[in-house]
Amino acid sequence: MVVTAVATIALGFFTWVLARETKRLSRATAQAHVVATLEPNRWSLMHVDLIVTNTGNAAAHDVAVAFSPEFERDGHKDKGRPLRHVSILKPGQSMSSYVGDYKGFHGKTFEVSTSWKHHPREQKRQSLSYELSMGDYNGYGHLGARSPLIQMAEQLKKLREDWQWVARGSHKIKTDTYSSDDREKERKRYEAMRRSETKPPRKPRKPKGDGGVQE
Repeated sequence: MVVTAVATIALGFFTWVLARETKRLSRATAQAHVVATLEPNRWSLMHVDLIVTNTGNAAAHDVAVAFSPEFERDGHKDKGRPLRHVSILKPGQSMSSYVGDYKGFHGKTFEVSTSWKHHPREQKRQSLSYELSMGDYNGYGHLGARSPLIQMAEQLKKLREDWQWVARGSHKIKTDTYSSDDREKERKRYEAMRRSETKPPRKPRKPKGDGGVQE
């Protein structure tokens, strides 16, 4: 009886330890990770977007983003910087906003700080600080559209612009028409070919005999 009781207590203790470690491991692996970057706009390299992304595998709540030195959108102080606070970012979710021309950020270096909560009711905040250098984009460029969607959008835009000129009558559409007269001529030509193919071949003409000279 004593051995059974001790074994039961030991089993219960190890079960409790295993459950606690499993919960801690699950919490450690399911973590949010929020980063903020300044990147060239996907449509134009002459403009810059602020992008806030949750690269972790858990939701981030009450997200705060700070830059030092701080900047304003389009360089206007009255507009303020967007995406200072985000209520929630799902795993893999990104939010972006246009912030200005690239010349206003060229060669600058920023200290970026992001913080968030694992649960909205928690008091403890997770944080991340790092240096962001815009010098990374010196000499940066690309050939053609940066994505197939942008390429499709550009082609549709060009097609719409070309069609507007046609709709206004500024451009004329060149077409090759095939009328009923053309079909009738084609039919007669086809019948003539069939008749020539079915007509029996002509018999070869017999050569005329040479007149002999009588002695």
